[in-house]
Amino acid sequence: MKTFALAGLAAGLALAMPAQAMEHSTVIEHPAGQITADYTGSTRVEMKQVGSVGGAGRASSLRCQWSVSLSVERQARVGANLQAKRSMLRDDVITGSSPGWCSERGSGIDRVVEARRDDLRSAMMAMVAQDRAVILVEAEGAHAGQREG
Repeated sequence: MKTFALAGLAAGLALAMPAQAMEHSTVIEHPAGQITADYTGSTRVEMKQVGSVGGAGRASSLRCQWSVSLSVERQARVGANLQAKRSMLRDDVITGSSPGWCSERGSGIDRVVEARRDDLRSAMMAMVAQDRAVILVEAEGAHAGQREG
């Protein structure tokens, strides 16, 4: 029984599932022209099996710890000539734990993630807001390069 439990734990350590994508677009006014920024966010659910199956007469400590990370890809354009890409990642946007095997918890975790979709969207919008300063610096550097060249 110990061998089975250890094999199950090893198999569940790095189990991960992708979830639905989110999108957002914005336009920023700049002396070089309008900057169009398109964002695509995707989530990744990672599960880790912890604990052990209880022996005869002993309670099980088996749990599935999970977390949701948010990855955001940005494509920014000023006119047809200037483009800039950026990738951003925020780990552990949502975390949780449930009793039992991770392999049996996938659909339940998906329902929790879907129920907290607004939290994920808020996290993405916070990343977009922070990225605005980066876009402006990139555009200013490109604009200065065009003036000099």
